[in-house]
Amino acid sequence: MNKIYKKYSAKFFESGQLFNEKFLNIFPGGVCHDIRFFEPFPFVIKKSKGPYIYSIEGNRLIDLWMGHYANILGHCDKNLLKQVIQAEKNGWHTGIINEYQLKLAESVKSAIPEVEKLRFCTSGTEATMYATRLARAYTEKSIVVKIKGGWHGGNSDLAYQVKPPFENRCDETVAIPFNNIDESSKILNAIKQKVACIIIEPVLGAGGGIAADEKYLKFLRKFCDENGSVLIFDETITGFRFRYGSISEVFGVSPDMITMGKIIGGGFPIGCYGGKKEIMELILTKKVITGGGTFSATVPAMVAGVTTLKQLKYLNYDELNKSGENLIGAVSEIVKNLKINALVKGYRSLFSISFFEKGFSLNDFSVGNILSNESSRLDNLFKVILINNGIYTMHGGGALSFSHIERKLEKKIADIYLKSLKEYKKFA
Repeated sequence: MNKIYKKYSAKFFESGQLFNEKFLNIFPGGVCHDIRFFEPFPFVIKKSKGPYIYSIEGNRLIDLWMGHYANILGHCDKNLLKQVIQAEKNGWHTGIINEYQLKLAESVKSAIPEVEKLRFCTSGTEATMYATRLARAYTEKSIVVKIKGGWHGGNSDLAYQVKPPFENRCDETVAIPFNNIDESSKILNAIKQKVACIIIEPVLGAGGGIAADEKYLKFLRKFCDENGSVLIFDETITGFRFRYGSISEVFGVSPDMITMGKIIGGGFPIGCYGGKKEIMELILTKKVITGGGTFSATVPAMVAGVTTLKQLKYLNYDELNKSGENLIGAVSEIVKNLKINALVKGYRSLFSISFFEKGFSLNDFSVGNILSNESSRLDNLFKVILINNGIYTMHGGGALSFSHIERKLEKKIADIYLKSLKEYKKFA
């Protein structure tokens, strides 16, 4: 293992010096988002282009993290950059409404019928916070229900039961097990008169790239209908990721509200929450505080969003999804053939790998059991091995962009995974 980390430290020597001497002295932990740190130190980015990122040392890596999965067109898309620069010649932030926010809202509404009215903010964290706040005002109930292992940003209502042992630290936020109708039903029925909303990622992000069962989503829909609760799909990751619009159409279940971010801003800071008119209008009729932030609907993000959705409308999602499925299949086969104690998970263009210590046998494939037993030590080891071999990942995997399939990198990525997993087996 030391050999792996020594190789990394030599390859990213300048980054190590800068991180240890400067970043650690200014930022707690050396970063501004916990997920960006890994041992022995994170490298420092110089530039990005298409499917690639470049460190300050000049090392080029195939990027599967893609800006927290936001850059579905690839880094620094030529047309997007051109449109943003052109618009910014007339100013980039005024704190006043602008025509670009109208264009982006119209694009979102036309793609997602469930969104009758919406508002923009600056992050998915804000969007889920405002959505749950509106749900409480609409139902006049107090409890927000989420999924164990689900991540909806760092707001005070939802940053609970994300990591094992899933301890409940907030009486007004209750978690239920993903895709488990029987256990979820028991928990929900005990509090059904108090449930304001249920919020769920249709495909778990940090929870492992696992899709919800259609039956489970229909169960949640039925519970909300029968008990006057609001069903919220958090599509910060899934919105426009697998198809042009919401993933709700794939599962055949319509939510009352949807939150989005990442892709709809083209890599610029954005959040969006919307849904039924009668819920969104409470911002006015009940004076629900939803703020939006200084930089909500700022010109660069709106222009980037308009440009991104305009391009996505004519791109081939089937090709992107197929490429992702092929990669998931290839990596799964490698793990199986090498007899590595790991589980490859994913949905279309999004995937991850969970690594387990020797001696652990995964018989229970529930999200809770996977997250409770996956090894952060081994995950970090594999991450560094992949970086040494030319790929940057998160959770052992990541998300493909259209720039990956344009450059036909599928086989190269699979080959690097084969090389890296063989190396991993020697040191794990």
